[in-house]
Amino acid sequence: MATNIISYISENIFIFLPLGITGVAVTIILYFTGKKEGYGFKDNLQDDYLKISKFNVNIYIFVYFFIWLMYLITGLLCEFTMPIIVSGILALIPIIIMFIISKRSIKNSKE
Repeated sequence: MATNIISYISENIFIFLPLGITGVAVTIILYFTGKKEGYGFKDNLQDDYLKISKFNVNIYIFVYFFIWLMYLITGLLCEFTMPIIVSGILALIPIIIMFIISKRSIKNSKE
């Protein structure tokens, strides 16, 4: 058994390389062959927020944070400490960016 995820991937590179190349190729094909089907209607974004105490929390960030927390707890219980810490920090990037964007848009709307 591999000691960490990097050695596991490097030992099984002939399995992961075709999967990665296929994923990139399909993404590029879908990007260039996609067609816009006309104009859509604007969604009501007020339903995406949940009022908790004094704070409005985006439901998607709340669900993503819950999944991240369960991922972190499960990894730490399985004693995959270093890969979980590194990937947990990487998985926090979207939460931090969404939080910064929401705070910046609130600040700009007040001015």
